[in-house]
Amino acid sequence: MSTEAESVTSIAQQAVEPRKVEVGTVYAVADGSGGIRVVDTDGYDLSPRHKAANRTVTDAISFVTYVNRHCLPGTEVYAHTSASSVVAVIDSHEGTDSLPGWQKHKLTLGLEHTKAWLAWVARDLGTNERAWMSQQEFAEFIEDRALDVHDPDHARLIELATKFEATTKVEFGSAVRLDNGEVKFEYTETVGPRKGNKGGIDLPKELKLGLRPYIGGPIYYVFASLRYRMRSEGLVLGVALQRPENILEAAFADIVTEIRDGIEEKDGKPGHPGIGDVPIFYGKP
Repeated sequence: MSTEAESVTSIAQQAVEPRKVEVGTVYAVADGSGGIRVVDTDGYDLSPRHKAANRTVTDAISFVTYVNRHCLPGTEVYAHTSASSVVAVIDSHEGTDSLPGWQKHKLTLGLEHTKAWLAWVARDLGTNERAWMSQQEFAEFIEDRALDVHDPDHARLIELATKFEATTKVEFGSAVRLDNGEVKFEYTETVGPRKGNKGGIDLPKELKLGLRPYIGGPIYYVFASLRYRMRSEGLVLGVALQRPENILEAAFADIVTEIRDGIEEKDGKPGHPGIGDVPIFYGKP
């Protein structure tokens, strides 16, 4: 409960006529209950006293452009490999015997995977044992992602998909591994006028993919082993990416290098500078 003196003080404060304050200044004022509160008029000025922001960009060029635009003497960049994250603290501390920074202005490079990379990873048996596909599913997947494959060539890949689509009503017998590493499936047709006819399908040992792991990043060759299982419900097929984690690490390292050094113009493609002398530390800010 307020004392009589506090009530008198509060009434007296309310009777004070409004007066102009200096915008951008911090004031200590009575809170009406005997205490003090701080009033910051920074929000009414034409611009704040210091920058405060937490931005996110999705490619190296945008990251470099932003850092170079706002760079201060204390600006630092932190690269965290396992999280595939790069963070710039624009207003960080300048260093020994120098001014400290507010550390309220940050920029994050939030890398995003391409649709092609996500499509293959979703079918990767190395990370998802349930990614086995029926003949029809395998054929449709190969047709949909044929442009990602550099070897075998496009014509043979489509031919392979077509054969698997056309042999859903057959009985597969043995699978023979050939000298070149490919597997030959022998089958006998069980339905239709060609019932009893035999045939075969040659399955390549692996696919050579050209994938861009991150949007805006470089393309890498990724090898995918082709696998199969003979089950009671029929033949199932799948792909197993070879060490995709190494590809991601290499892609991230190349992006950090691009941020530091920039890239030169090549084959008509524009380049961009790096962040120059801004230090890069490996870890989290």
